[in-house]
Amino acid sequence: MRSGESVAEAIAAVRKAGAAAVLFNCSQPEVMGPAIDVARSVLGEAGLPIGVYANAFPEKTGEAAANEGLSDLREDIGPQRYRDFGRDWRRRGARIIGGCCGIGPDAICALHTEFGAD
Repeated sequence: MRSGESVAEAIAAVRKAGAAAVLFNCSQPEVMGPAIDVARSVLGEAGLPIGVYANAFPEKTGEAAANEGLSDLREDIGPQRYRDFGRDWRRRGARIIGGCCGIGPDAICALHTEFGAD
């Protein structure tokens, strides 16, 4: 996390604060699966719902400032590839799946076609 906490520490804190769900957003799709795994580990069997809203930005270096300018979108994340990420997240335990920056309506439609309204 940009603030320095581990994902496990952040999940423990939001759980303690009474959150109704744990949502990961505005990060690359590739990092969401491992984040879901950590969330499930910290939350245990009686865990909160887990959600993912990935973006389509290229990787940022540690020196990059948040929101310092416009980023190009990755060309390798189209609707079907994003749907494939969604399948993996669902398999890992995410139940709230959407999109963030650069994930357009076609990708959201592909998710809806795959998972329906559940």
